[in-house]
Amino acid sequence: MKKYVFYLVIAVVLSGIAYTSYNAYQTKQDQQQIQAKQQAEGGLETGMKAPDLEIEQEGQPIRLSDLTDQLIVINFWATWCPPCRQEIPELNAFSESTSIPVYGINVTTSERRLTDVEEFLKKTPVDYPVLYDTKGQSEKAYRLLAMPATYLIDETGTIVGKHVGPVTEEMLKEMVQKIGG
Repeated sequence: MKKYVFYLVIAVVLSGIAYTSYNAYQTKQDQQQIQAKQQAEGGLETGMKAPDLEIEQEGQPIRLSDLTDQLIVINFWATWCPPCRQEIPELNAFSESTSIPVYGINVTTSERRLTDVEEFLKKTPVDYPVLYDTKGQSEKAYRLLAMPATYLIDETGTIVGKHVGPVTEEMLKEMVQKIGG
């Protein structure tokens, strides 16, 4: 009888060790998958705090955090990027059909010249504010590997939605609906 209890205790201890080891292994695998996804997609993920950027609006410095008193959409783009140009009418439509502010952040350091952006905006109707990242902070802070990249940021400054590649008005509305907005 004592041997039976002894073997039972050993079995329980070994089962506990095996279970704990498996959980640790699974957690590590999950973290590796998340890292691989981040590297593949680039950029920050939902649930992360949105990095604050010092950007320019009409030549005046502002901070991105000054804009996040409500849910906002930020879209990183460049004039040389065909998908960025393709999605402008969709961003215009979303901006006009909702009360959610859209901000286009031009990654100005990736442009040949600032005048290229100004000339592009004279020819292309953009119905939302265009901000300029003249210091090149966004690529590093948001780990941008591709453009366009669109983020939904809530009033606490948390990223609540993300899409790399061109967006449509419907995609943005679905992203907002998913978060209960």
